[in-house]
Amino acid sequence: MEELGAGIAISQNWMKTARISRPITPLSLALLALKGAILEGSTWRYEQLVGMAVKAGATDEQIDLVAHEAIEALFARAEQPITPRNLAHLNSAGYFRR
Repeated sequence: MEELGAGIAISQNWMKTARISRPITPLSLALLALKGAILEGSTWRYEQLVGMAVKAGATDEQIDLVAHEAIEALFARAEQPITPRNLAHLNSAGYFRR
């Protein structure tokens, strides 16, 4: 029983790690917009968004990494079955076009 009390005393002294929020910069916004466009399939926006990212200071490697992450996310979604519960969410996000 003494061990239990010692464990409780130790756990109360632990501190939670704080999340550090990164400042929102034009570069991060441009890369996020590019990733969103890839996920939505908005091909007509790619050139414009890549240009914005380059103007904001993005390197080719950063742009390639964002595109790679977005494509991986698309493949991960493709392997998930579509259920009636998530169909409304997918439809509103522009994943299905008429």
